[in-house]
Amino acid sequence: MEIQKSRGIVLSSRSVGEADRLVRAFTREYGKRSFVFKGIRKSKKRSAAAAEPGALLDLVYYYHAERDFHIVNEFTLRGQHRGPEADLAGILYLFLMLEVVDKTTGQNDPGRPVFDLLEAALKALDETSRRGHLAVFFILHLLRIGGILPGFDSCKICGKRELERFALDWADLAPVCATCAGGRRMGRLLPRGGIEFIRTSLRTKYSSLDLDAWDDDLVLDLLFNLCLFIEGYFHTVLKSKEMVFSGIAGGKKLELQCRDGNNLWESQKI
Repeated sequence: MEIQKSRGIVLSSRSVGEADRLVRAFTREYGKRSFVFKGIRKSKKRSAAAAEPGALLDLVYYYHAERDFHIVNEFTLRGQHRGPEADLAGILYLFLMLEVVDKTTGQNDPGRPVFDLLEAALKALDETSRRGHLAVFFILHLLRIGGILPGFDSCKICGKRELERFALDWADLAPVCATCAGGRRMGRLLPRGGIEFIRTSLRTKYSSLDLDAWDDDLVLDLLFNLCLFIEGYFHTVLKSKEMVFSGIAGGKKLELQCRDGNNLWESQKI
């Protein structure tokens, strides 16, 4: 056993017993780890907000190499998403970004770029009015850091570079032109603006994006495709995806592909 210090962002938490909280956090120094906050739910001196999703903490804890959970000795709350005081969109997008990090990273796998990206995204979440744009930007860069993002310069099948309409292959997220997309299982055809948003997001900062250049429906389509890719690639289920697309889109019927010879689509409620 040794005492370690780390800065971390809470990804998820749940109550244990009468007063404890079990927390999974992504730490700057050691990657994803799990912690126990003893007695925090009944403490009058220690803020229970420190164990809530989105909290940014400086942690001092007892590290046991053979244990799954480490007991927190001290902590300082450095920042927090507005949580319950935020609007519904802010809360749901917060949960989505935290869950994506949780489901795409391994335990005890250091990832300073991931931590820095998540910290910046949570700060931007309270400042931007276009949360969907931020979520797409965030996931694209998270996948880039993980080394699993394909190129978006051309159709992966025929090599065509000018993609007036395209689809994203759910198997590897690579773009496919409208001609080559027929008969293949992938997202529905999107306009040129979708590929432009992806390319622009990957070469500039979020604060430099002209968010008004891409409408919300287009961005939601991109986000939906990104979530499906993550679920397939990492063999997981993003529970927050349903909350986002039912809460943000107001139960909007998202078009899922039902390919036939005439390239028809079937609408299905998420």
